[in-house]
Amino acid sequence: MYRPRNLDVFIYLRKSRKDIEEEKKAAESGASYDTLQRHRDNLLAVARKEGHNILGIFEEIVSGESIAERSEIQKLLRELETGVADAVLVMDIDRLGRGDMLDQGILDRAFRYSGTKIITPTEVYDPESETWELVFGVKSIVSREELKVITKRLQGGRRDSAAKGRSISKKPPYGYLRDEQLKLYPDPETSWVVVKIFEMVRDGHGRQAIAAELDRLGVKPPDEKRAFWSPSTISAIIKNEVYLGHIIWGKVKYIKQNGRYKRKKMPRERWYVKENAHAPLVSKELWEAANKAYRSRWRPSTVESKPLANPLAGLLKCEVCGYTMWYQPRKDRPHPLVRCPNPKCKGVQKGALLPLVEEKILQSLAEFVDQFEVQEDRKEQRSVIPLKQKAIEKKEKELRELHKQKDALHDLLERGVYTIETFLERQQTIVSRIKKTQEEIDQLREEIAKEQLKEKNISEYVPTVKKVLDAYRLTDDVEKKNRLLKSVLEKATYLRKPEWTKKDQFTIQLYPRI
Repeated sequence: MYRPRNLDVFIYLRKSRKDIEEEKKAAESGASYDTLQRHRDNLLAVARKEGHNILGIFEEIVSGESIAERSEIQKLLRELETGVADAVLVMDIDRLGRGDMLDQGILDRAFRYSGTKIITPTEVYDPESETWELVFGVKSIVSREELKVITKRLQGGRRDSAAKGRSISKKPPYGYLRDEQLKLYPDPETSWVVVKIFEMVRDGHGRQAIAAELDRLGVKPPDEKRAFWSPSTISAIIKNEVYLGHIIWGKVKYIKQNGRYKRKKMPRERWYVKENAHAPLVSKELWEAANKAYRSRWRPSTVESKPLANPLAGLLKCEVCGYTMWYQPRKDRPHPLVRCPNPKCKGVQKGALLPLVEEKILQSLAEFVDQFEVQEDRKEQRSVIPLKQKAIEKKEKELRELHKQKDALHDLLERGVYTIETFLERQQTIVSRIKKTQEEIDQLREEIAKEQLKEKNISEYVPTVKKVLDAYRLTDDVEKKNRLLKSVLEKATYLRKPEWTKKDQFTIQLYPRI
């Protein structure tokens, strides 16, 4: 039978009723019989043999049947929720619990959701295997049905709260506060901002202009992590019917697929709507006028009837914030600009003439080709692969020495030189060094593989770049130019600081598609 090795494990110890009876008999006859000590020694031997790292030992003093009566199993299950352990070492699976269906369900979910294995001296139980259901049998099936009932009851409670006009979101919508009865009422500090947004949209202002105006007024956005208002926040406010005084629940549903929850929008007829649940911030007329103006302003990012005018479209990114740079034609000037649309880059990042940026990218590609051709003859001299391979050999020697030190700790524990506490402390120190060294080895191997692939790809990449540069100079078709650049570049980043005053004073960083 396959048994995993080198895992991070917890040890769980608990006496059974039979063990307690055996200890009583031994005590009556004057013999020494420590169940937990015997079990601890057995499990430590398993951990040593299989190279496991012991994160901690949980010793249950009391012998309660249910989880509620055992403090150590409760602590263990809380630790499992963090995902820190790969497995739990236990003498027998029954030591974890022989309680009722609820206890079995709690254990089942704790191990399944955290992906933690159960290892005994003779068996390995993996929650990801098809045979896991047999671990808790029919009891786990019943517990899952109980979980479904509880979930259904919670969903029903949320629907009832929405029907009563209560706000049950994590925090109240922007512009509102919430009282003890979960009822919304206008926030005197922010409600006026919501009204202003609706009025500006109604009057024909775009989302970007509204966001810029709110930033100019010093209004903090709803998301505390953001320093500036974003167009998406404006959209969310405009389309939210809570500002009409309605509470709506059930717009989205979360469906679990392959262990993950996916967000699914529900049709309007499936929503739970409570009208006039609280004081509205805007009238129905203003809400409808703003939404009509908002819908009429929407337009796709590209227009089929209009040819592409920017050869760097979708390729040039702002180095400061990562936004795609905007193409800005100017009627009074012969050449268009490229600039960052993000408000937070105002005063930090300046725009530049498109022809200058385009030429800089082409020059950088040409320089890349030239450098490769010059250095190709000295390839063996400049390769870092031999140095990294020597570094791996050195790290592997260190790793073997650390494993010897780890194994020696068990000898010191068995001879009584170390207490359990000292053993665990020293082991954690060595294991952390083992993991760090192994990570460094893995990183070096990954770097070597990437370097080998890079050398191979560059040899194939350079001729492609040459062909792209030749084709680019021979065509005036902007869409073709855009396709050519995207065939050899993932992206290019642009930076021009405010103090850089010359027209061609900016930097371009290329990210080749290697």
